[in-house]
Amino acid sequence: MFSNLDTTHSYDTFGMIADLYHYIFDKSGGLLDWFLSVISNLPFYLINFFAKYAVFSVLFSMAMIVVVIIYALKYRDVKIKILSKIIVAGSEDKSESNIEQKKNPKWDLVKEHIDSEDANKWKLAILEADIMLSELLDTLHLPGESIGEKLKAVETSDFTSIEEAWEAHKIRNAIAHQGSEFLITKREAKRIIGLYEKVFDEFGMV
Repeated sequence: MFSNLDTTHSYDTFGMIADLYHYIFDKSGGLLDWFLSVISNLPFYLINFFAKYAVFSVLFSMAMIVVVIIYALKYRDVKIKILSKIIVAGSEDKSESNIEQKKNPKWDLVKEHIDSEDANKWKLAILEADIMLSELLDTLHLPGESIGEKLKAVETSDFTSIEEAWEAHKIRNAIAHQGSEFLITKREAKRIIGLYEKVFDEFGMV
């Protein structure tokens, strides 16, 4: 009845509109006939529609998998570069597997200082942790001279713990500028070290 509603062909929107116009204004047909024809062919329209979007979904999913793999490899390379800077000096075994399994001696020293009962060592722990943060930012090749400038250049999508890094670094600056006049409790010092730890954990440094 309707050439544009042939079930063996793809859905023809313009054809359906033309048929609708024809059967509204042509006395030989009627709107009811057009509507019944559309209803009778609806399953084929739906099949055609979902088939197209099923192909799109598959292709999109494959593209996302490729993106995830690329970012995983990128993260792994960054981790290796970072850890290669903090392995024990003089170690001859700098193979990839050894670097990944090697403990971070600088972080061990930070924890040793923060667990002390000496308030000066709590401050020292924060200063040492900030040095590690500086090394991390250098490895990421961020623009800027100071840690603050480099943190401003960070893409938040690539550095989810950026707020923790900022807060910890500000405390470090207060310690550096005020020296012995800066007072801090052990509880607060441990909290600051926890902020650094969250940053380092994101990049596999601890």
